[in-house]
Amino acid sequence: MVALGKNSVQQTAVEEWVRSYKEDRELALLDLISFFVQCCGCEGMVTAELYQSNEGKNVVHKMTEKFDQETGLYYKKFLAYPWILTIMWPEKLQSDFYPIVGPGPFWKRFRVNFCEFTELLVHQTHSSVLCDGHLMDTVIGMLSGLTNSAVYSLRHTSSLAAMKLLTALASVNQGICTGRRTAQRLYEIESITKLKGRHKYYMELLDQRRHQFQNKPVAIDNIICALFKRTFVPRYRDISSDIRVICMGELGCWVRLYPDLFLDNNYLKYIGWMLYDKDASVRMKCILALKALYEKRESAMKLGLFFYKFKKRILSMTQDRQPEITSECMQLLRLISEHYVGVFSAMEYVFLFQFVYAAYRPMATAAGELICKRLLAPPPHEGFFAQEPPDEFDRNLQNMKALIDFYLQGEFHRHVPYLVDGLWEAAPALVRNWECMTALLLEPRGGRQALTSQQERVLIEILVAAVRQAAEGRPPAGRRLGKKATREVDGTRRWREHANMSRHLAKVLPRLLSKFAADKEKVTPLLQIPQYCNLDVYDTDGLGSYLDAALLELDCLVQRHSDVAVLEACARAYGTYCDEGRSAHGQAAPACSRLVDMLVDALTPLLDVFIQHEKQGLFLGHGEMGRICSTLRRLAAFYSAHDLSSWNLYEKMDSLLTFRRHQGSLPTEVVHCALQCTYYALLWQIVAATDRLPPQEALLDLRKRLLRFCLVCRVYLNHQSKVLSEKAFILLCDLLLILSHQGPEEDTGLGLLFFVPDHVLQCKLLTFVKEHVFLEEAGAAGPSRVYKEEDADELHELFHRRNMLAVFCKLIVCNVLEMSAAADIYQFYLKVSARLSRPAARAHPPPPTALLCKTRNWGRKIPKQRTGVERARTYGLTAVHPSPRFLRPLPWHYHHFGDIIKETMTRTRQNDRLRNALSLLLCLQQLFQKHVDTYGMGYDPIEFICGPFYSIRLLARRFALTLGFDRARDAAHLIHRRGLAFAFSESPVPEEEEARQRFPNLSFLLVLAEFSCKIPPAERQAALTHFQDSIPEGLPVFGEGDMNPMLVYRKSLIRTDYVAQGEDEPAANPFDAICKDSKRPQELPVGTCSTWTPDTLASCSAGDREPRNSSKGQKSKRDVFDVDFLSSEDSENSSNEDVDVEGISVHEGASD
Repeated sequence: MVALGKNSVQQTAVEEWVRSYKEDRELALLDLISFFVQCCGCEGMVTAELYQSNEGKNVVHKMTEKFDQETGLYYKKFLAYPWILTIMWPEKLQSDFYPIVGPGPFWKRFRVNFCEFTELLVHQTHSSVLCDGHLMDTVIGMLSGLTNSAVYSLRHTSSLAAMKLLTALASVNQGICTGRRTAQRLYEIESITKLKGRHKYYMELLDQRRHQFQNKPVAIDNIICALFKRTFVPRYRDISSDIRVICMGELGCWVRLYPDLFLDNNYLKYIGWMLYDKDASVRMKCILALKALYEKRESAMKLGLFFYKFKKRILSMTQDRQPEITSECMQLLRLISEHYVGVFSAMEYVFLFQFVYAAYRPMATAAGELICKRLLAPPPHEGFFAQEPPDEFDRNLQNMKALIDFYLQGEFHRHVPYLVDGLWEAAPALVRNWECMTALLLEPRGGRQALTSQQERVLIEILVAAVRQAAEGRPPAGRRLGKKATREVDGTRRWREHANMSRHLAKVLPRLLSKFAADKEKVTPLLQIPQYCNLDVYDTDGLGSYLDAALLELDCLVQRHSDVAVLEACARAYGTYCDEGRSAHGQAAPACSRLVDMLVDALTPLLDVFIQHEKQGLFLGHGEMGRICSTLRRLAAFYSAHDLSSWNLYEKMDSLLTFRRHQGSLPTEVVHCALQCTYYALLWQIVAATDRLPPQEALLDLRKRLLRFCLVCRVYLNHQSKVLSEKAFILLCDLLLILSHQGPEEDTGLGLLFFVPDHVLQCKLLTFVKEHVFLEEAGAAGPSRVYKEEDADELHELFHRRNMLAVFCKLIVCNVLEMSAAADIYQFYLKVSARLSRPAARAHPPPPTALLCKTRNWGRKIPKQRTGVERARTYGLTAVHPSPRFLRPLPWHYHHFGDIIKETMTRTRQNDRLRNALSLLLCLQQLFQKHVDTYGMGYDPIEFICGPFYSIRLLARRFALTLGFDRARDAAHLIHRRGLAFAFSESPVPEEEEARQRFPNLSFLLVLAEFSCKIPPAERQAALTHFQDSIPEGLPVFGEGDMNPMLVYRKSLIRTDYVAQGEDEPAANPFDAICKDSKRPQELPVGTCSTWTPDTLASCSAGDREPRNSSKGQKSKRDVFDVDFLSSEDSENSSNEDVDVEGISVHEGASD
């Protein structure tokens, strides 16, 4: 009946069971117990033995749970007064399937119906047999016995039933208490009316009803307390997170349904303790329970002591690992700040405000709501001059100023789009108030609401970010949406808002450009506004005069500024206005043509005069050279957004570059602009050829121009000017990428433009990357490095280097360059400096407890008590750092370029797994060869484990991880075959030389052993056979103190299944086998369930990084939030329960 899921069927079943209970309660209770046991997935049988009171204490010894090997049945015997129940079930119950966790919609519906049946049982019996002293005692005994079972299915199902039973009892008792208060209030009212001569009939009815409600809540409270202590108390800290989730979720319901009993610190303490739980779902249930309580003011006022005790933990949960928990926690803190005055200090508010820049959008929105409530609150009602409150516009002005000051004074991220997006839903009247923002920007300098220059710059960034978000309707890049993303605004409403915004900005944009025309930092973002506006408003609303004014301001800006950023922004704005699909095209296109005509007319005579003077050996003045450079800069900016082929600028630029090659040197800035203009001219010609195929003669001429430009860029790669050489490199790489995808290698059509670089050009590009990207920096920079404003130049330089590396790696990924070129780049993925050298200049003494490594005795007598540094000195080494843990990668290469190199590995593996594997192997071979050339061919163990060879081994381990988990078999076999051939390759040396000179690459087997984990276990025996067959004759003999690479490689291939009897089991990693003696046995935690206090919980929580030790200080006074503050019955119950808690540690530094 429960599986059918119909309320009428379940209600009928409950009514029939109540009737049978009244007739024969023992038989009905056995039926109910059998039902619960079957819902646990038990297919066995239930037998009952009548409990004899004279058995006394011996009944405890009958409570057992064991497995009978003869019958193959599990037995569980427990007391459910007045019976001792015995449940038997087969062993297959230990499987993962039982009804409430079954897959599919049927079993999900069964779980819901099971919970409803439990609640319906209470609601149907609360007025009749619920408090008869027999029914609930038996049910509580049965549930407590099942919840203490070691079988998870019994424990899980019975815990769910017990918690749902408690929920139903709390709901019923709250209804009874409400009815009692109502009856009492009516009785008091009628007692007043009695004095006025009313009849006694209604008074008697109310008095009778009042007495009916008098005793029942007390009886139900006793049932609730008994069930709570015997089921919830031992199970809220169960080993299973699912059971803990059920307990904390239902506890939140009890506090909300029955606050008269559960809204007390004796019950709230469990929620506070479980805020430290290692499972995210448990912590989420606790936060949601508290959030529901703080939403009502009457319940929030009773939680003052609770929040005082757990304030630090709740604040720390804003940095939880799960983003959903952080957003809910921020909403909880916002509710708390609304109810309590002065609950957070100024520093705590600053800590909470910074989350408006969080990458998780719900978290940022919640922080934005807190900012609106506490920072942007409406001013007091006395208003200005204590006369009348300010109107809405003045209030928005004050709030906007406060927001600007918050951004300027806060030492947070400098990302205005993130701030705007965080306030987009929380404060729409502020960040979407275009009139307010533009009014502040247009305020005269000496006005009452005038802003400072820095405030104006921030407000312009806020305005542009808000305009972009209103136009695109999505958050900025890098911000993740929540699982329950906000429903998109209605299309009609969004179109109307966008039209209103475009109409207003079209009117004020010319005035804004005119006011800030002299400041390039302010006018550059303002020029982005046209691309986000609906330009059709110029035609539909009769705003043509404002369009003329905007074009006039653009013309003035182009003539006034020579900064590249401003000029490119003007060119893009012209491109937006000149779009053929917009109504502004008719006015903007002629204006743009006139401007380009003026620039070309000014450039032509200047270039003629310049070339004539250079041929005659004369030099132009600084004024003329400045005009040439500024004009070229303007034309290059417009060439990037407009097709200027009709002005034939390519011929002029090509003449400049040809003059540089044949006559002499030109100023760097002139060459820089000429290269840029030539590049854009060629791109526009390629676009025209793609759109409409020209004759073959035109394509051949275009191919000659492209090859000529590649030759020019190749020459400029070695230019002494760093800026010019880097620009030539980027333009050349971009052009090679475009030409390699124009078509197949054929002699007709676009195939004529197909071009790939030769080997010489590839080597030159690779050398350029090594010299200009991977620089040896003086200072250490890692992920903990915090860049400040004074580091802007360093960040700009890093951005250019990353850009050059990305452009080069893109050529490899797109198969423009050979994949073998990636081997030289992969060397910098994990570049480790040699911390051990022979000899070393100076030794720094390490801590006395640090160990370099614990090695076996390879023929040299090293006392066991000697430190690793002393052992290293025995081998003639000097340690700069005491432990191999300090042999860390040089930070700048990995943390600056590691993401680009890793993405390159991933893309090349997707293109061709085997070629990618060969490039990884080539990288390791090159590094190994450099190591041999530098340090020789020694076989000392310290050299291979802790010396410079460690970097190669660590890089090989990383490479093995990049092969992936699926379809890595062929690549691993290829690496092993080619690696063995390299390791066993012989060197051409005289015969009288020793064998170690004949096989200089034998140590490469140690590097190759790192890839053994990628060979499937079933194929390792075949790989081992191939290794033994590949061993040549005449290999060197290794002494007792030498490292044997062949032995290490062999052990890396041997499966644990094939280990012969009496032979040591090889380690998964050969170096783990070498350092096996150095591993200490893991210390087991000494904590038990009874000592699971909030302090020990803090040590295993991810949010609290500084665990507290409760044993250091003794509290003078206990309170209800101490875990030891339990009744004697609770303590006995907790100590006797068979409770398992997994992963609890009382040591510092543990985390979930």
